[in-house]
Amino acid sequence: MGDALAGRVVLVTGSSRGIGAEVAVKAAAEGARVAVHYRRSAHSAAGTLERVRSTGGEAESFGADIGDGREAEVLVARVIERFGRVDALVNNAGRTQLGPFLQIDPVEWDDIIRTDLTAAFHTCRAVLPSMVEQGSGSIVNIASRLGQVGVAGTAADRAAKAGLIGLTRALAREFGPSGIRVNAVAPGATVTEMTKDLVESDVGRRRLADTALGRFGRADEVADTVIFLLTDAASLFLGQTLNPNGGGYMP
Repeated sequence: MGDALAGRVVLVTGSSRGIGAEVAVKAAAEGARVAVHYRRSAHSAAGTLERVRSTGGEAESFGADIGDGREAEVLVARVIERFGRVDALVNNAGRTQLGPFLQIDPVEWDDIIRTDLTAAFHTCRAVLPSMVEQGSGSIVNIASRLGQVGVAGTAADRAAKAGLIGLTRALAREFGPSGIRVNAVAPGATVTEMTKDLVESDVGRRRLADTALGRFGRADEVADTVIFLLTDAASLFLGQTLNPNGGGYMP
């Protein structure tokens, strides 16, 4: 157990599994009190809570559809009611999309933009007033290598993640003077429950060929980058996109 986040409250969206769950567990291990968010899977969120609490950490789970602005506002209000404040927000909730552009159903496009980008708009909008009042805060948006490079068959996902990187930079400029750091993390293909089929597919093998390291990342490795950005060790990082991608993209 560390103390790099001692006394702080960290809200992690989409933290019932995958990268979000690892961020929640690692934040708690650094002394944070953690708000575990889920949209549908209360059972999986309970698993994250169990992992946090088994090591002596403090956490609570909160269900919300954060693609809806009102639900995002209620989520943040509930977290503040439970823990007294929110010091950090990790926008991790998201989904993937694979398939030719001309075959994307407009309904699917809207859902991906809503889940991967609009939800972050709503949660940032809900949490920033209290951070401004505190005079401090940290927001980390989980983007993707797909938001940085051209990859066929991922248009909706790529558009959302590129938008998330742009949002990160704009908010860093606007709220940096208020003591709030906003950054992004753009992992390459990472082995999680959600990406299992992808990494084992022909598409996954092609992506692996683009990776200098020769393997996919793990969720806990990506989470380490997020935790760094949440701590005071990253005090000079604003508007940055860190790339734990195994050499899949070298800006």
